[in-house]
Amino acid sequence: MNTQETTIKGLVVAGLVSTLIACGGGGGGSTTNEAIVAKGVITALGSIWVNGVEYETPDGGSYSDDDSTSGTASYQVGQVVSLRGTLNSDGVSGTADEVTYEAEIEGTASADNIINGVSIITDQTLTAGVRYEISGFWISDTSIEATYIKVDDDGDNEDEVKGLVEAFTAGSLTVHGVVYTYSGVPAVAVGDYVEIHFNGTTANEVELEDDYFDDLNDGQEVEIEGAVFIPDNLSALCPDGGDFMIDTTCIDMSTVTEWEDGLNGPDDVLPGIRVEAEGYFNSVGVLIAEDMKMRGNQVRVRAIPTDTGGGTFTFFSDAITVTTSDATDMDDIPLATLLSGGIEAIGIRTGSNSMLAISIRVEDAIERNEIRAEVDLNGVNFGVPTVTLMGKVFTIETGATLEIEDVLYTGTLTSFLDLIDDDDNVVNGPRDIVDLDIDVLNGGLVDQIEIEVEDD
Repeated sequence: MNTQETTIKGLVVAGLVSTLIACGGGGGGSTTNEAIVAKGVITALGSIWVNGVEYETPDGGSYSDDDSTSGTASYQVGQVVSLRGTLNSDGVSGTADEVTYEAEIEGTASADNIINGVSIITDQTLTAGVRYEISGFWISDTSIEATYIKVDDDGDNEDEVKGLVEAFTAGSLTVHGVVYTYSGVPAVAVGDYVEIHFNGTTANEVELEDDYFDDLNDGQEVEIEGAVFIPDNLSALCPDGGDFMIDTTCIDMSTVTEWEDGLNGPDDVLPGIRVEAEGYFNSVGVLIAEDMKMRGNQVRVRAIPTDTGGGTFTFFSDAITVTTSDATDMDDIPLATLLSGGIEAIGIRTGSNSMLAISIRVEDAIERNEIRAEVDLNGVNFGVPTVTLMGKVFTIETGATLEIEDVLYTGTLTSFLDLIDDDDNVVNGPRDIVDLDIDVLNGGLVDQIEIEVEDD
C-alpha cells in the first residue's frame, strides 16, 4: 500500500485511532516502546514489514539467512522470519535488532508439487526434477502452504526438512509422516522440533532446532503468525494448557478480547487456518492470546455450491473451483450432504480461480453470498464499477455500502475503489484483503464492500 493510500485510510478511521493503535501491530496499545518477539511473513521491504509492523533494521544488528550471517539485502517478500526488537508506542513501527530466516524444506520436486512426500500448496507448478527451497506454514502433517518458493541454486544439493518428531526407534525416526532410517539412536524425543538432512528416506544428520521462543520472560509481548495445529496429543504437547499450537508454541485463547480480519470467535480457529496470535508468554511458556486475526492468502466463501463430483465443487456459476483433501475439516458431515445447501468454505488460493478447502461448514446462504479474499483488480478504470476476486469480476451496485475496517466510507465509489491496493509492489506491501456481500435477489450485484486495512 502506498503512502497516500495509507494516509487517506488513516483519515477515514480517525474516529477509531485508539483502537487501531491497540491492535495494528500488537503490543496491546502501550504508551511506551516495548520489547517484542515476532514471527511472520515478510510482506514488504525497504525496511522490513512483518505482521503489519514496519521494522527498521539498523547497522550492527544480527541478521541471518539459513544459518549464515548476512545483511538484510538477502531477505525476500514471502519468507517466514523470526525477529526480536522494539515495538514503538504507535503499534505499527519498530526496530528489529535480530532477524532469522530458515527454509522449511529443501529438496527435489516430483509430480503434483510433491517434495519427499510433502505437498507444496501454491498457485505455482513446480518442475519435476528441480530442487526448490520452500518457506511457509505447515497446514497439516504432510502439507505446507508455501509463501516463498525459490529454485535452490546454492550448489550444496543437500535436502533438508524441519518438523516435529512423531516417532523414533533405534535406527529410524518419523517426521511429517516419512520414516527416515538413521544410523544409531536419534537423540530426540517425540514432540522435539528437528531439522533432518536427508537423501531419499535416509537421514544423514538430525539436529535439534532451538525454539525461538524458549527463553522468553514471563509477560514478554509476542506476535506469531502460522497455521493452526491441533494434534491428537495436544494435551501431551501442551501439558501446561493451550487450545492449539503454532509450530511448537502452545496458544491459549481464553483471554482473547479482539477477533479481527475474518475471525469472529474460537469456533473459527480451525486446523490449517493461518492466523496471527498476539499476546504474552506466561511463566510456563504458554502464549496467552489477547488478539486473534486471520492472515495471509486465505479465502472465505459463503454461498450455495454446485457439486461437480470427485471432492470438487464450484461457486458463483462455476467461476471459482474448490477442491477438498483428506485434511479438509467437514465437521464429520459427508461432503455430499454439505453440498446440498449453503456452505462456508475457508481455504487457500491455489490458482487464478481455484482454492483448496481447509474447512467446510453449513451456512445459511439462501439470500446472502459473501466472499473474502485478496483482491486481483480494483476495477477503478473499467467504466462500470467492479472488483475482481479469485478471478471473478463482481459488479458493484449504485448505493452500495462502503467500509474500511468496519468504518463507513462516505466518499464516492470511484475514490473508494482507488484506495484498494491491487499490486504486489515489494515496497507498497501486499494486495488488500476485500470482503464482498452479494445481493443474489438483485442480479448478484455487490451491495456491501469492505477493505480490511490491518492485513497490510
